[in-house]
Amino acid sequence: MQYIYGTTDIKQRENSIVVLGNFDGVHRGHQKLFEVAIKKAKEEGLQIVVFSFYPHPSWIIGNAPKPLLMSRREKEETIKNFHIDILIEYPFTREFASVSAEKFFVDVLMKQLKAKVIIIGSNYYFGRNQEGNQYYLYQLGQKYQCKVCVVDTLKIDSKTISSSTIRDLIVKGDIQTANTLLGHPYMITGQVIQGKMLGRTIGFPTINIKTESDRIYPPIGVYATKIIVYNEEYWGMTNIGYNPTVNGTDKMIETHIFDFNEQLYNQEVKIYFYDFMRPEQKFASLDLLTEQLGRDKKQIQVFFKSLEK
Repeated sequence: MQYIYGTTDIKQRENSIVVLGNFDGVHRGHQKLFEVAIKKAKEEGLQIVVFSFYPHPSWIIGNAPKPLLMSRREKEETIKNFHIDILIEYPFTREFASVSAEKFFVDVLMKQLKAKVIIIGSNYYFGRNQEGNQYYLYQLGQKYQCKVCVVDTLKIDSKTISSSTIRDLIVKGDIQTANTLLGHPYMITGQVIQGKMLGRTIGFPTINIKTESDRIYPPIGVYATKIIVYNEEYWGMTNIGYNPTVNGTDKMIETHIFDFNEQLYNQEVKIYFYDFMRPEQKFASLDLLTEQLGRDKKQIQVFFKSLEK
């Protein structure tokens, strides 16, 4: 998959099917758009272009920047799994935000991407003041001889599948429902940094990852997680919080990987979240903390074994 970002020069030589969206989380609704695009690409012999923006438009316009479910790299790697030809993250600026829906349609989609088919979700808006909706897109398609395909919003158990819904679930700590809507486990990818190394002294060594200001995270607490290290999968338990037992002050992501005791400093790891286990607690002593970590580990092992049945 070709990944184009940081430039407005996105001109294509081949005709395209263009899938429009922000794709934060690459959830099941987004995946449905990709499925439709793949089917149409085979029927019409077109390349598939997934067109997104960076920064997220809410960071540039509006009063409430949305924290993201995924980093840019996580989004790129996830979309790559769906056999997309090109992913574009088009620069979103205040100047671009003032461009009309028709000008964006003509100058970007038609002239640069040579769009022959455009696919959107039914809740997608584009152009100045979000003037472009599915009905206006149909009109533009007829005017400029471009096919338009609108995919209805998906629901699971009466919950609308959207990035906003999933963000709300993550914030509440409802990881299992969020994962159901995502169609894959919520993940955090990061580079391992050196911590206080206290865990090693009590038999629970951890890897440490910094939190990022633009990301959304589950509530402070302990989670059942799986960790990908050197392309191998391990069970583990992850604490998001401040380590109150030892008077920690910085919010960190700390993961104890079961049956693993290698140094991973500066290595990139993926942490997949499966369930919330308990809130973070301040213990009166390290002995009490160690006892609780032992109980957490057993509970998480039982949890993962139950998933394998």
